[in-house]
Amino acid sequence: MSTPATPLSTLEKEIGLWLNPLHIILMVFLLLSLLGGVYLYEAKRAEVAEATAKSQTQLVTALKEAAVTSAAENAALQLKTDATLEALKLANQQLALANQQLQASNAQLVNKLVAQQKKDATLPPSGQAQRWEQLVPQAQVSVTPTGFAVDSAGGLATLVALEEIPVDRQRIANLSEELANDEKQIANDAVSLKAEQAAHQSDVANDKKQLAEANGNTKKVQDDFDAYKHKARRNYVKAFFAGFVVGLVGGHAAGF
Repeated sequence: MSTPATPLSTLEKEIGLWLNPLHIILMVFLLLSLLGGVYLYEAKRAEVAEATAKSQTQLVTALKEAAVTSAAENAALQLKTDATLEALKLANQQLALANQQLQASNAQLVNKLVAQQKKDATLPPSGQAQRWEQLVPQAQVSVTPTGFAVDSAGGLATLVALEEIPVDRQRIANLSEELANDEKQIANDAVSLKAEQAAHQSDVANDKKQLAEANGNTKKVQDDFDAYKHKARRNYVKAFFAGFVVGLVGGHAAGF
């Protein structure tokens, strides 16, 4: 008479059926395959993340070096610009002072001319003839009943002197305009230097922002890389249990 099967003996029989050598070999191969696949996948992701982190780190290093160089160049440029602006400021002050002196001198000359013209108008003919000879030493001037008589050499010298007057006046006007243009050019140069200084300061500020952004990106990539490593470790454990279960179920379904 056979002994009736108990739940425990049935379980032992089932376990013995599942855990024969063929099942164990199958489970080992399945487990190794799953672990290998997960490992290769996670290793590739980690490799990409690590390469990205390395690239970002190199970029940050380059940006830091560029920022240091830029800061040094900017400091040197600021000193040079400040010195140039100070020199231009002093030059402008000297030009303004020179212009004031020239304007005062011109005013004195105009006043003197007006006074002399008024005086000439009050001179008698002999005095006017003498004044003529003072202005044109080459001229021999004599008073006549109808006016003045001048020799040919003196007349030519007088004519030449009179021809110079409008030319001299135009030259003075041209020089005055040239001086004004020089002052405008100096002022424009000062504005240009200020604009260049502001642009360089903006470049330095932009470099700092880019450096901060690169640092943030590098930290994010490094955090992702660390997360990949932790996730890979968890996946190894999951793959082990998944392989074990698949091996048991698959072996049983195959009827080994």
